Amino acid sequence: MIDNEKIKIMLYEQKYAKEMSEIILSNLYTINIKDYGKETIDKIARHFTEDEIKKNFPNRVKCFVALKDGKVVGTASIDRIKEMYGVKIENNENKYIILTVFISLENQHQGIGKMLIQKIEEYASQIQAVELLIPASIYGCEFYKKLGYGYYDGIKELNEDGEYVLSKHIIKK
Repeated sequence: MIDNEKIKIMLYEQKYAKEMSEIILSNLYTINIKDYGKETIDKIARHFTEDEIKKNFPNRVKCFVALKDGKVVGTASIDRIKEMYGVKIENNENKYIILTVFISLENQHQGIGKMLIQKIEEYASQIQAVELLIPASIYGCEFYKKLGYGYYDGIKELNEDGEYVLSKHIIKK
């Protein structure tokens, strides 16, 4: 476990995009490639270049980064959910989606991912979100279950992108 005092959770700034891209791509090509194969990862990776992050991440409701000694070691975002995999989500006004949760390979299993998810949950509570959904990779699924997320509608089924969709109801503060 890492000393939580050494980790600072900050809001996204463009200056973090390069390090975020490196973290996301290294995870995709080291971990996720085992479950999805190179062709699929190559398609996904195009969305996480430095330029794509600079272009798209500011449009999300909030994007957080975890900093350790001033260096980005993790990221996670929250956004409004309008549809998922081409299906319009009904009664979506208070439903949000957690996206792009990645921790640098050398800093995994130290509680940083948990800190980022807790920050998102705190923010979700402040904005009156009632439910958070997360499309989870095969690798990441158990991590979210440990944090209290369950399969969306109680269904453990891979979607068309090879992900499980998990959800958690948020308690308002």
